[in-house]
Amino acid sequence: MREITTTGLICLDDSLGLSYRIAKITYAEREDESFTYSFEPCYGVIDLLDSSLYQGIPGLDMSMRKPRYVRNNVTPVFIEERTPAPGREDLVELLDAEGMEYLNRLEWLIRTNLRYGGDNLYVRRWRPDDDVTEVDVGDLRALGRRSGERARKLLELLCMGHDVRADGFTINDVNRADMYHLLISLYGNDKHFADTRRQEGVDRAKRERKYGGRKPISIDPRKLDSIGYAFLGGEISASEAASQLGISVSTLRRRMKKLFPEAGASSSREQVE
Repeated sequence: MREITTTGLICLDDSLGLSYRIAKITYAEREDESFTYSFEPCYGVIDLLDSSLYQGIPGLDMSMRKPRYVRNNVTPVFIEERTPAPGREDLVELLDAEGMEYLNRLEWLIRTNLRYGGDNLYVRRWRPDDDVTEVDVGDLRALGRRSGERARKLLELLCMGHDVRADGFTINDVNRADMYHLLISLYGNDKHFADTRRQEGVDRAKRERKYGGRKPISIDPRKLDSIGYAFLGGEISASEAASQLGISVSTLRRRMKKLFPEAGASSSREQVE
């Protein structure tokens, strides 16, 4: 029997801008209209998070520590509460906004830049590098000149659930939490120091009447055009477009509004009711 599969990654971001892998989510739809949702939590990363940032995946009893939660022919609470229902009056408009012809609720959730307000979770599309289990970084000095820069790059790998191998040591689920807390402290202190020095420079420039505001981030116009069209066409989400351009989602929206003024309203939509 023919089956169409959509796969995403449930994530959340912290105040330092680090993204955490919470669970792989897969939706399979078959010709006889039966369907299956499955969730594969990444407990090694989940165990790093405190309750102020992560309160679980709604509708799943995470205390059971199952490697896979399956819902056959039932729409999970996680999907139900943050995507449009089949009978919603403005469904056609919501689908058109994401370039979709029919409702696939997980696909809609991946594409939309609307955020559910009940928690910090969001879904992006599953990528080939999400399947990588171990990353060999070699000499740590290649990750950056400053210790804080190296810590940031290691944290990005650990928070996405990757094991890390470097010259002389390995980080995996056995020591992930210990290394995470060590690195997050190092990176947090380094970032605070850098932010403080930057603000002192801004304040000094203001006093000397030299400060004209932050210069706009330089982006290759051709890359901005191609990725901008892909975003506005619903091929990629706002977070994916921003990541590819190396900018924040808010900066992406400002650039899109300036570059494509006629699309400004659709690229700055607010939360789904």
